[in-house]
Amino acid sequence: MADISFGIFVLLLMVALSLFSVRAAWLHWVDSDRAPDVDMYRYSTNPSVIRGHERGIVAFAGWVVSMTIGIAAIAATGGVGPAGEEVGAFFILGSFPLLMLHATIAWFNWPKFLVPPHRRGETGSVIEWWCHRRDLRAANREAGQRDTRGQHSTDPPKPE
Repeated sequence: MADISFGIFVLLLMVALSLFSVRAAWLHWVDSDRAPDVDMYRYSTNPSVIRGHERGIVAFAGWVVSMTIGIAAIAATGGVGPAGEEVGAFFILGSFPLLMLHATIAWFNWPKFLVPPHRRGETGSVIEWWCHRRDLRAANREAGQRDTRGQHSTDPPKPE
């Protein structure tokens, strides 16, 4: 009895998460002010990461829905027949490419057709990190070229 009630609890939790993620994906897609802010969950303080997850919300919602269907198919058969388990395994294994799509959208903002239309012009999180890293290297190089008086090493010395 405890296994059945735990399974029902997990299934209801997955259905609720699926409904929430599909609603969030829809609201992000139409650029609604009512779309839930990902940064309110405080899993990252990097705004680039937060924007990346908001860009990939459609693939993430697909992953959650596919996992929910797979778990429901396995739970519905209850070990009675292999057909439900095969369908469940198909949906669960088929959900992992959607999770990889979520990562590629968050990191590289590609493929564009899965990115909400108002976010297609953004760069990915990895590209932003790379540009930020390049800017830091240039600033460090610039600081290293200055001598102790705040002059560039190629500048003529100032008269004192």
